[in-house]
Amino acid sequence: MLLGALHLVFALGPESVIGRWLFLSHIGLGLLWQPFVQPRRRFGPGATLIVVLSAAFLAFFLNWGILLLWTMLLAGVVGGKVFMFPDRWERLFHLAALGYLVTVVLALILPASLLSLNLGEPMLARLVLYLSPLILLFMAALPVKQGMAEERAEIVDFVYGMFVFLLLAVIVLGSLSYSLLFKAGFLESQLITLGVVAGVLLLLGFIWDPRAGFAGLGAAVAQHVMTLGLPVEEWLQSLAELGKNEEDPDHFLALACAELPKRLPGVKGGRWEGIGAQDVFGDPKGYRTAFTHGRLSVELVTRFEPSPALRWHYDLVVRLLSEFYLGKWRAQELKRLSYIQAVYETGARLTHDVKNLLQSLDTLCAVANEAGVSPSPRFGELLRRQLPEISSRLRQTLDKLVEPGRRLPAAPMPADDWLASLEKRYADADTRVIAVGDLLTCHVEDPALFSSVAENLLQNINAKRLTQPGVQATLRLVCAQGGTVLEVSDDGRAIPAALADRLLKERVTSEDGLGIGLYQCARQAEEAGYRLELASNIDGCVSFRLARPDAQRVDSAGVTP
Repeated sequence: MLLGALHLVFALGPESVIGRWLFLSHIGLGLLWQPFVQPRRRFGPGATLIVVLSAAFLAFFLNWGILLLWTMLLAGVVGGKVFMFPDRWERLFHLAALGYLVTVVLALILPASLLSLNLGEPMLARLVLYLSPLILLFMAALPVKQGMAEERAEIVDFVYGMFVFLLLAVIVLGSLSYSLLFKAGFLESQLITLGVVAGVLLLLGFIWDPRAGFAGLGAAVAQHVMTLGLPVEEWLQSLAELGKNEEDPDHFLALACAELPKRLPGVKGGRWEGIGAQDVFGDPKGYRTAFTHGRLSVELVTRFEPSPALRWHYDLVVRLLSEFYLGKWRAQELKRLSYIQAVYETGARLTHDVKNLLQSLDTLCAVANEAGVSPSPRFGELLRRQLPEISSRLRQTLDKLVEPGRRLPAAPMPADDWLASLEKRYADADTRVIAVGDLLTCHVEDPALFSSVAENLLQNINAKRLTQPGVQATLRLVCAQGGTVLEVSDDGRAIPAALADRLLKERVTSEDGLGIGLYQCARQAEEAGYRLELASNIDGCVSFRLARPDAQRVDSAGVTP
């Protein structure tokens, strides 16, 4: 119907009143068919007024020149839709419509426009006027599925449409120019123009894909098309640079969003909402489009409603921003949790250190009670021996609180001095202290670590004696190749297998007092470059070993197994 009304305008002529009214009806049908505005959307009062005034203007001043331009525009729109239909009959239908419009432009409207210059071909125009309706009848006879055609009614390839329009414009202007310059007839001018245009298209086709040793124009165009995503690449680079200089996630997000109006086409401003903060940026007035990725929500403000392709472009940009923001937030949260973990680990270790110091003080108090009013030589010897050590270890404990998680450097101690100090504190009828090797030539590299491990193990043995009376403890300090080795063992029952598998790997509790303290000792040993392991776990021999991973084990006779 749309093309039929237009053909009647051609038949009656643009000067006739009926032809002008038919052109108005043609415009009305064109508004129903147009593929640019969705049918469910309604024109506002302003848009309606503009459409009515434009249609009245075209109808009032209608002539062959206006019809020529209008028909060329229709041909461009139809040409942009031809290759959007996968169905063969639909594509053939639109190809026939395009053929009709091109035919009437070149053989009907253009000759009629040149009659005033005595350059037109009246016979050719009348022939096309009477025969071109056959194309419309052919279109009506095609088995086109109306539903499928309506599904793609709004799809127009702008590039193809512009190419068809410009090609027609070149042919029309070329024919007109040749006729005016060389005083040639219309048919001659058009044939020459068509020949020149065809030759140029063949040459462009060869240049597009020459296959003669260089890439050709197609590769250059493809390279240009691939760079259409350059704003996204620049945005990604900008985020990377900003991420290096800004650690705070909210401040990073605010600075990144402030760059959006400068880097994204059509974006005026917007609003963002993160995990713990929100803010606005740019101009908040316009069409709003919201995007949410993870725990980040960004609302972009644009002048007009973005197209689906532009909306996808914005969504990709916001997705990249979300990944950087969440990465910053996770890093900050990890740093906070690491500090809390360091405080916890330090507190757990200090708890055991303080507990051991309290036990030493309890021993001194017990001896003081035994001494009575007059100090005994044993009490004086204990004070002289224990108080400096308690003071030193208390000072070390306080130093650990200065910076949680940081291990203070250890000062090596002669092995015989360390063993003598420990022996004086723990030697009794149920604990043996044994030295293997030449203690005069070796050192205890980390006295605090060795003391902590020995005290925890001996205390655990004392706790075991409550349920297993008569358990004997043995502490061995071995001077081996690769470093000093500490072994603490007892002849009690074996540790249950389920508990032994978890003992040094995680925090566990047990009736014998094992678990938390040994886990802290294992962690402390690992940080110092040592390894605390359960060397033997059988009835009659439960043994723990502290040594460097490369240290050789030496038995009680000084022989390497």
